[in-house]
This record gives sequence, structure tokens and C-alpha cells, in this order.
Amino acid sequence: MALIEDAVGRRKDQTPSGYTRLFGNAEVGNLMSRAHGACISQGIELEEQIYTRTKKINDFDEFIKNLHDQKAGVWVARTAQIKVPKGIPKSDFIAFDLTKGKGYVIELKDGDQFDTKKSEGEAIALHKFVNYIPEVIPKFPFNGYICSFNANTKEEVFEGLKGKFEMDEVLTGRELCSLLEIDYDDITRARQNDQQSNLSYFVDRVSEIDPVVDAPKPPSQGLGGPDR
Repeated sequence: MALIEDAVGRRKDQTPSGYTRLFGNAEVGNLMSRAHGACISQGIELEEQIYTRTKKINDFDEFIKNLHDQKAGVWVARTAQIKVPKGIPKSDFIAFDLTKGKGYVIELKDGDQFDTKKSEGEAIALHKFVNYIPEVIPKFPFNGYICSFNANTKEEVFEGLKGKFEMDEVLTGRELCSLLEIDYDDITRARQNDQQSNLSYFVDRVSEIDPVVDAPKPPSQGLGGPDR
């Protein structure tokens, strides 16, 4: 999980953020901007959490050249390692299951709810990249998948992508980790530890902001709630 503590937020030479305008306090606004930045960074952090646990392909061209001499197992590369023509969008990972003789192109998402236009664009991009791969790696079958890592079921992934993918093209995080032969629970435990760090850091920083500490508390109410 991305850490708020590591996020930058707005610089002093930048105009006040929307959060500063919302709360009328620069310290609160900057803290919220840092939290927002950390939230945006979660997808990059998740990609790194996954990739570091895989059998990594360090030199993609060399790996492909000697593909049939590689050891069995699931080998993973970032698609940034692949040279593609202009206009061919790249997904996040390409994996080779040399035990089953199958290849996987994977688009990874930390979120699981997308609007129709975004979902359709993701489907077009994934299919375009999958269709291009045989030009780089002929005679090796590839399937394309999109993974909403935090979704609990395939149905949630499918519905969150507005039905723009086939059901057999969508994966939960647990299914993706099974495909790549890595430990899903190990990743979620690491992220949960970071969640606690983020909560502690956020609460500590808020408690140091004088206007927040001195703000009047709302009147206490009985169990029955406010009088009507």
C-alpha cells in the first residue's frame, strides 16, 4: 500500500489545493492532498508488490530467443520491456507459463468500478496488444486478462467493467496470483500493515494541527439521537 508519509502533496509555490479551499486550512489541505496522492499511487505500488514476487524476466529479448530452453514455471515481464509500434497500447504484464505452454497478457487495476467509456477503452487496448503479440512471439498462444485486484468475485469484476470484457477475460486478485504462482495472502498482509501505518500517520498529523485540536466539539447526544 502506498504510504501517505512518502507522498509529496502540494508544493509551497503552487496554488492552494481544492482540499485547502474545502477546509479553509492549508495544513489540513496539504495533508489531504498527500493522502489523495498516496491513493492514486496505489496502482503502481500494487504492480510492484506483484512483480517482486514473480519469476522475473530480466532480459526479455534474450528470454524469447531461448524460450524453449528456459526452466519450467511462470515467468513474468513488464510490457515496458517490449518494443511495440506507435499506436499499440501496452498492458502491465506479460507472463509465460512454460509448464502449460500458455502465455498471459495482464492489465492490472487496483480499483473495480469504471464508467462505460473507460471500460470500453480498456477492452480495446488489451485486445489490440494481445493481437500484436504473435508478431513478437509467434507460435506461442496468448490470452488477455484484466484483473481488478480487490474484487471478491469474477461477477464483481465483470459488472465493474460494465460487461465490456468476456467473463473468461476477467480475474480477481486471488485468481491472478494463482495464475502467476505467487502468494495472494502475502500481498494483502503487506498492504494491511501499510494501512495501519497510514491510519496512525494521518491521525498523528491531524492531532498536531491547532485549529483541528481547538475546534469545538458537536454537542453530545443521548442514545435516542437528537430531539425532533
